[in-house]
Amino acid sequence: TTAPRAAAPATQPECDELPSEEEERRAKLPPLTALGKAVPTEPWSPPPYEVLPGVTLPAKIAAKLEQIDRAYARRTREHLVITSGTRDANRQARAMFTKLRLGEDLLQLYRNKAAVREIKKAYQANASKPPEQAVAAMEAVIQDQIDRGIYISAHLRRGAVDVRNRTMSPKEKRAFLESAAEVGGVLVIDESTPPHYHLQID
Repeated sequence: TTAPRAAAPATQPECDELPSEEEERRAKLPPLTALGKAVPTEPWSPPPYEVLPGVTLPAKIAAKLEQIDRAYARRTREHLVITSGTRDANRQARAMFTKLRLGEDLLQLYRNKAAVREIKKAYQANASKPPEQAVAAMEAVIQDQIDRGIYISAHLRRGAVDVRNRTMSPKEKRAFLESAAEVGGVLVIDESTPPHYHLQID
């Protein structure tokens, strides 16, 4: 039998990394209070996989990841590292605000140039105001785009998750793809900048 394969990078959705907490501090953004994974109301124990600080996972997505992680651990005795999850318009606005404040060229980062220009226009119109006001203006634009079916980042779509693969051996990558196929309901896309697996979970 042939090994399962990740979808070709040519079909990849727009996938961007969140700035670190240190980068947000340098951009003079106040700390985000709603960081962390979702905690269900029923009795719950932490998942075996690692979730990086600031990553939010809806309960159903966390449960699916746990299934994949258990299948992966059965094959490799290792656990997954989740580097990014589902975002709302506010988290995306904070990320893009930080990138702009630190001098990153968003037109190079995102493919939808028209959507970027809309968001940058809101940023520029509020650049002299407190950061929270600029973020709020950018958030309003991003939410309007979502309402129109435009997603500047794949992580604005519910079910988008990134899994670290730069530390995986070829055997572990194969084991991950087999585990995702075994669980089902997951589209795996191999992304290269930076290297990771982007998962779209039903």
